[in-house]
Amino acid sequence: MTTSAQTRHTDWQHWRDERDALATAPYGPAALIGTHWLDPQPLHIDGVPGEWIASDGRAVGTAPDFHLALAPGEEHRIGNLLLRTIIRAGQIALRVFDPHAATRSDLLGIDTFAYDPTWAVSGIRETTSAPLQLEHIDGFVSENTGSAIHLTLNARNITLEGTRTPDGGLQIVFADTTNGQQTQRFRFLTLPAPTPDGHTEIDFNRAHLPPCTFSDHFLCPLPPPANRLNFPILAGETRLRRG
Repeated sequence: MTTSAQTRHTDWQHWRDERDALATAPYGPAALIGTHWLDPQPLHIDGVPGEWIASDGRAVGTAPDFHLALAPGEEHRIGNLLLRTIIRAGQIALRVFDPHAATRSDLLGIDTFAYDPTWAVSGIRETTSAPLQLEHIDGFVSENTGSAIHLTLNARNITLEGTRTPDGGLQIVFADTTNGQQTQRFRFLTLPAPTPDGHTEIDFNRAHLPPCTFSDHFLCPLPPPANRLNFPILAGETRLRRG
């Protein structure tokens, strides 16, 4: 293995270690036990004190002994529980994480295909003017600022659609013929920001399981039609590893 190839493999292994640590963390994705959408009508959430409403863009909880307001992205610990607020299309939800969740109790990490440098290819990113609509697991349809990536993989010229990330990268949701047998229903792939001339690297060795693999309470987007590949991607994460 050349020095460059060895460095890439070492970087990938570090990434794998970080993914395993995230998966098994006390308040990682496997600890999510509820996503509760809020409105002005008070809501009682099992195990969480008080009643909760959405008010002025925050999740607001009120009980005789406390008053708590969490903006999107903010967190608060109550006993063993972690509360985190999210927003989607202007609607506020409160997420509840419990390190004792059944989905986390026997989770050891994430299985993967062996690293294979042939699954890392270059591509050309194209900015598109039309928004990318993505259906989510719960039926919600999001409208996103999209881009397309043109690449050649296994002698096939393909185009993948993705949503732009805040740092200029791209998140792709894709499916392939390994799904249901060797891998989960679909996977995510996050690409770095392109060079000024639009080139970027697509490394399928870093294809990763979506949050909804760890807990049914995540509301992941599904792959758009263009990203449903009719051949196997034998790279990246495959399934959760349990004891």
